[in-house]
Amino acid sequence: MTDVRLRARSVSELVDAAFALYRRDSSQYILVMAVATIPQLVSRLFLRSDGTMGLGLFALVTGLISSFTFMIGSAAIVKLGSEVYLGEQADFSHAVGSVIPKVFALLWAGFLKAILYAIGFLVFFVGEFYVAARFFAVAAVIVLEDGAVGEAFSRSSALSDGRKRHILNTLLLVWIIYFLLSVCVSLVANITRSMVVTIVLTTAFQIVAYPIIGLTDMLLYYDCRIRGEGYDIERMAAAMDGGPGTAPGAAGATT
Repeated sequence: MTDVRLRARSVSELVDAAFALYRRDSSQYILVMAVATIPQLVSRLFLRSDGTMGLGLFALVTGLISSFTFMIGSAAIVKLGSEVYLGEQADFSHAVGSVIPKVFALLWAGFLKAILYAIGFLVFFVGEFYVAARFFAVAAVIVLEDGAVGEAFSRSSALSDGRKRHILNTLLLVWIIYFLLSVCVSLVANITRSMVVTIVLTTAFQIVAYPIIGLTDMLLYYDCRIRGEGYDIERMAAAMDGGPGTAPGAAGATT
């Protein structure tokens, strides 16, 4: 099995480690995304079959629901994956329960990032990549460090300093893999010529495959902490002292 110890990794190693973590507790990650995706699936099936909603409004409503559920699901994946990565037992109920109080902070952060993405798009599209790299860890900081929204943006900016190309290359690699797989699923679904079957198959794919994105985000967060703060050494020293280890946000409070 791929080594998933706490250490700095290259772009391909980060994605490989995400797949390794996924294989260890795949059922838990799938359960998280299934719970998060049920509202999206129901809305797509019901609103589409209802026939009273125009295509534009249908796309807007389902898009908003999808963004909301995926945001919460991704945050729970980050928490669950972090527990396993730091040597703890995967606990679905604990991961979801710890994310629920942070829902409004995550939504507000997501809204602010959407605005930044829109501004980045206007800057010859390249600005979107800058936003993605600089603020890659906003959700992770909120979930793993209990940071406020403003603190999460500044913390992510600090973690990305000097590492934006590394972050962007990792995000691009995992999203390219996800996109190619989704295209294959869509092609298979389109053969059936059934909208309902297409929706169900594409949603099932998201439930099974999307945890890789959240796990990669989590690994990137720790990778940047290891490179910039020596987080792996800090954890090792705490273990040698016989302590319970340093909480994920401890180093961030002292840097």
